Amino acid sequence: MTEFPTRLRRLRLMRRWDQADLATRIGFSAALISQIERGRAAPTDEQVQRIADAFGYSVDFLTNELGLSETTRPMLRAYSDASKRESDARVAACITAVEYIRLLGLKALPDLTPSYASTDGDNDQDLQDIADELRDLASIETGEVVSNMIRAAERLGCIVLPFPSELGRHWGLSLRSDGLPVICVANSESVPGDRQRFTVAHELAHLALHSHLPPPRDRTESNTLERQANRVAAAFLTPADALVEHLEEEGGRITLNTLLQIKSVWGVSVKSLVGRFKELGRLDSDQARSLYKQISSRGWNKAEPVSVRLEEARWLSRSLTQKTGEVHLSAATAMSARAIGGNAADLHGYAAWEMPQMAEVIPLRREGGSEGERVAQPE
Repeated sequence: MTEFPTRLRRLRLMRRWDQADLATRIGFSAALISQIERGRAAPTDEQVQRIADAFGYSVDFLTNELGLSETTRPMLRAYSDASKRESDARVAACITAVEYIRLLGLKALPDLTPSYASTDGDNDQDLQDIADELRDLASIETGEVVSNMIRAAERLGCIVLPFPSELGRHWGLSLRSDGLPVICVANSESVPGDRQRFTVAHELAHLALHSHLPPPRDRTESNTLERQANRVAAAFLTPADALVEHLEEEGGRITLNTLLQIKSVWGVSVKSLVGRFKELGRLDSDQARSLYKQISSRGWNKAEPVSVRLEEARWLSRSLTQKTGEVHLSAATAMSARAIGGNAADLHGYAAWEMPQMAEVIPLRREGGSEGERVAQPE
């Protein structure tokens, strides 16, 4: 049972229990739990069964020898306000999701996300070129609106999982586990759709640029990595030439109303558009600062006008329903979990994206009366 101690600790972290919490639930001492997790004590068959029961898993699941390759660490800021317990829980959940995929024999999509380890992250043209290549690999035409960012990430081979809430100031995280690129993103009524889309693009950029690196050590290093990921995400969602062309069609003058019209088509926040137009030289620092102040004074930092629909992943839910032959996801996850001794509620949480009802996005009418694409509609 060489993997049992690690899996025990992972499931404990996923449940957000400390060793004393688990010990209380199963009648052990916290010291014994510590020794088992460190590999210094071999649990009896009865002890393993009691541990498995506490987590709602089978003994077979807990003692399986999968031999998964190493998991990279997410690019969470060292100074983030997210607690270590919560961060550890999210990472543990990602790895456990990969274990489900491997144990169920689900065929992941080809990993098309390149590694740009040798790229000069301070060269804006290099970052633009990376975004263009990622768009091409995701089968998005030049200048085309990204109609669904999560599906684009899935086309690149990413496993996209829902977070029930934000992680401190983070809206998502990404890592590679057993070679699979995994993106987690917040999915709840409090999450604006435009922020969700940008977060997925941002985490995709981290996977491409930074998955070979350890997490940032300090604020300076974190700011550098975040800036790089933001630049690639912005270029992926709002390609320069098409965005500037759209601005010219709107009269070329950047106002909050103009930005709202542009947002309704491109599905990114007004605040992000201000930064993007500044990057493209259409706004100077003073103009951008003035717009940011207007955004803040209107209370738009938390919620902007023009709702953008939240998106959902499809690969995992479809894989489960197709494998089991069950139409309903709840039945498919229950059958799948039972087949490998897993926990149906945990598996369902990875695959289910319950979509809050959002308002319609505002369509943009271009010259000639044709209606622009409505962003983030189901495909």
